[in-house]
Amino acid sequence: MQNSTPNQKLIQEYKNILLSLYPEVKEITENIPKYNPEYYEIAGIPAQLIYHLCNGDTQKITQAIQGYIRFCDTFKQKQIEFVRNQTYSYQNFDEVNAEVYQNETYMEQTYYPALLFSYLFSSNYFEILRIFYQEFIPLAKQKQGKTCEIGIGHGLLSSLLLKNASHLQGTGMDISPVAKKVTAQVNQYFQIQQIPVYIEDATQNISEKNNSVMICAEVLEHLPDPKKLLDNIYNSLQQDGLFFLTASINMESVDHLYLFQSDEEVVKMVQNVGFRVLHRNIAFLTAQNYRQDTVLQQRLMKRKNPCTAVLILTK
Repeated sequence: MQNSTPNQKLIQEYKNILLSLYPEVKEITENIPKYNPEYYEIAGIPAQLIYHLCNGDTQKITQAIQGYIRFCDTFKQKQIEFVRNQTYSYQNFDEVNAEVYQNETYMEQTYYPALLFSYLFSSNYFEILRIFYQEFIPLAKQKQGKTCEIGIGHGLLSSLLLKNASHLQGTGMDISPVAKKVTAQVNQYFQIQQIPVYIEDATQNISEKNNSVMICAEVLEHLPDPKKLLDNIYNSLQQDGLFFLTASINMESVDHLYLFQSDEEVVKMVQNVGFRVLHRNIAFLTAQNYRQDTVLQQRLMKRKNPCTAVLILTK
């Protein structure tokens, strides 16, 4: 690539490996940078992180991409079933917890690599990261005190926030023990103080109270009763505190239990809990240029195209 940036070169390397193994994603991987002028700046963050986690080893990078492909294949198969049946295949949280979150090999080799590569190659995940970086972090930097991420997972969002707002003190919660290990590696990459990660069920209790900033990304749809978690988050957030929330809509996966059929359903649920919406965005999984096209967004929602509600809330 002539005159390309380090981020462009690295992402192109990843893309070459991905398309050699999984050419069916060619259109979306080409269109995301085409339709998003800030793509290489923002996607470069997880791209460089992945390179660090794989120690720059091409074989490890390829294995991580293969994990992403396995995840995509499962999603594709389950999405076909969802379109046919209009219901998610999993109903029991305990089964999902045992098969997915407590399965350390699956979490390390498939689940977390898939989530990180999704920020590069899945349009809805890229949009989540863009909004978090461009819209949420500037607001969060104005806060003082503690942050807490529910479902911290790989730790990228909290680490990115604390890298840009070092005056805040971060904690995290997750149900998967692998989250603690991966988050520690991500903290090291960002050269920030280690974020304490508590392996607990946040639907039962959130031990960290009086937070000025909270994050809960792609968790609600994994729960049989997401309102219960939202109530706990509300009670753990300071008055006028800031809350970044995302929720999948019409999107089947290996661990989705609660079906949101529109972003309006997500908004109504958070408002019923007591939150006030500051920013409301929608992130579609599509190769189309929907970002500034409200007519296309309405059409995609009407078709039940998989998407993500991305909300910035306050108490």
